[in-house]
Amino acid sequence: MRTKKIRVLILLVLVSIGSVVAISFIPFREEEENAIRISGNIEATDIAASFKIAGRLEERLVSEGEMIGRDQPVARLEQTELLQEAAMYRAELASARAALAELEAGSRPEEIAKAEAAVNKAEANLAALIAGSRRQEIAAARAVVDRARAEAARLKSDFARQEYLYENGISSDREFDAAKTAYEMAEARVKESVEQMQLVEEGPRQEEIDAAQAALVEAREQYNLVKKGPRIEVIEQARARVERAEQAFAIRETKLAYTNLRSPLTGIVLSEQAEPGEYVNAGSPIIVVGDLENVWLRGYVNETDLGRVKPGQSVRVTADTYPGKVYNGTISFISSEAEFTPKNIQTQEQRVKLVYRVKIDISNPRLELKPGMPADAQILLGGA
Repeated sequence: MRTKKIRVLILLVLVSIGSVVAISFIPFREEEENAIRISGNIEATDIAASFKIAGRLEERLVSEGEMIGRDQPVARLEQTELLQEAAMYRAELASARAALAELEAGSRPEEIAKAEAAVNKAEANLAALIAGSRRQEIAAARAVVDRARAEAARLKSDFARQEYLYENGISSDREFDAAKTAYEMAEARVKESVEQMQLVEEGPRQEEIDAAQAALVEAREQYNLVKKGPRIEVIEQARARVERAEQAFAIRETKLAYTNLRSPLTGIVLSEQAEPGEYVNAGSPIIVVGDLENVWLRGYVNETDLGRVKPGQSVRVTADTYPGKVYNGTISFISSEAEFTPKNIQTQEQRVKLVYRVKIDISNPRLELKPGMPADAQILLGGA
C-alpha cells in the first residue's frame, strides 16, 4: 500500500513538471517561429570632412569621440593673407562704384556754369576783335606816345648838358653814363609806344580773329559735352569695371568662407586626421565623422532561413548598452552571394555554415546607437 502511494506521488510530480515545461516551451517556440535572430555590431557611414582650399590649419575645434551637429564649426585655416586681399578688393570695389555713380549722376551745376562762362568769354573776345579798336583805345595809345616823346626830349636835354660838362671835365664818368642810359631807355620807350599805337590804329589781325573763333567753337563743344553728361560708352566701361571688382571681391569672400570647416552631418568624431600648424591640401581629411542619423546593423542569415527574409521586412533591434529598449529597423539589403560565416563567430561549427549578409537600417532618432556597439536583431516574419 505504501509502495502504491509512493508511485502515485511520483506520477503526480512528473505530471506537474511536464506541465510546467510545456507551458514554458510553447511561447518560446512561437517566438522562434515568428522571428529570426541575428547579432552584430552597429555601423555608420563615415565621412571625411576636408577644406576646399589649401592652407595652414590654425585650429581644430573638435576631438575624437566628440558628438557634433550638422554645420557645427570643426576647424579653421589661417586667414591673415586672405583678409588682406579681401580688404584691398573691397576698397577697389568701393572706388569703382563711386566712379560709376558720379558718371550716372551727370555733370554738376557748377561744372555746367563754368563751361557756360567760358563760352560767354570767348564770344565777347571774338566780338571785340571783329569790332576793331575803339576811339578811346586809339586816343590812349597816342597819349602814351606823347608822354614817351616828352620824357625822351627832357632826358635828351639832360644828356646834352651832361655831355658838355663831361667834355669840359666838370662832371664825372658816372654822371655822364647815367644821363646817357636814361636817354637811351626813353628813346626805346618812344619806339615801343609808337609800335603799340600803330597796332591799335590798325586793329586786330585776321589770324587773331581766326584764333578767337576757334576758341569759341571749342568752348561751345565743351559746354555741350558738360551739359549732356558722360557718353554711354564711358558709363558702360565704368559698369564693366564695377562687375570685375565685384567678381574679384566675391572670390576672396568665398575663399574666406572656405577657411571655416563645418561638419557635413550630425554624428560622432571617429578620428582626427590633422593637427593645428600643419599645412593641409584641398581635400585632405581633417576629421572623420560617423553619421549617427543613418546607422545600420550588418548581420548574417543562414541559408535555410533565406527564403523567409526579404527587403523592407521589419526588424526589432536591441543593444546591450540600453537594456529593454527596442529600436525599429528595416532590411535594406540582402546579398545575392553566399559566404562562410565570418571568422569572428566563436564556434567552428558556426564558421563553416553558408550564410547571406544582410543590412538592417535602424531608426536612431536620439542618436543613442553608435558605431561598434554590439546589438541583436529579430527579423519579424509573417504573423509577428
